[in-house]
Amino acid sequence: MPEKKKATTKKTSAKKAAPKKAAPKAAPKGPTKAAMASALKDKGIPLPESGEAADMEHRLRHWKENELGYMVRIHRNAGGKYADHPLSLLNAPRKALYWLPASEMTDRILATRRVVVVGRVAKPSTNMIVIDVPSDYEQRFGA
Repeated sequence: MPEKKKATTKKTSAKKAAPKKAAPKAAPKGPTKAAMASALKDKGIPLPESGEAADMEHRLRHWKENELGYMVRIHRNAGGKYADHPLSLLNAPRKALYWLPASEMTDRILATRRVVVVGRVAKPSTNMIVIDVPSDYEQRFGA
């Protein structure tokens, strides 16, 4: 009888490598700071001094593109009638010169006819009081 050859088997190691699970990729949270800075530049809106992404997004949402800001003075006292109105943000002495960005908030303030537009400039000077659109604008003034 012919002899049988022994089958050679490899010994497998007791430890098998477990398949590696890929870590879930974080979904992008939104546009990057560079993309927002580029969008601001394209729309002619100045970058915020803070350089934070939230401030950039806020300006993109509220400021009008390629428009100059308004230099205004208070003509008449706002009074209690305008307590829940953006005009209430102008609370410095009457002779103060304010700078307001071109935005829906500014349009609402100008519509009251309680301010006098002195001129329009892209950037405020050092003697102007800058009134930017508040971060809680929608909640405060119901825009």
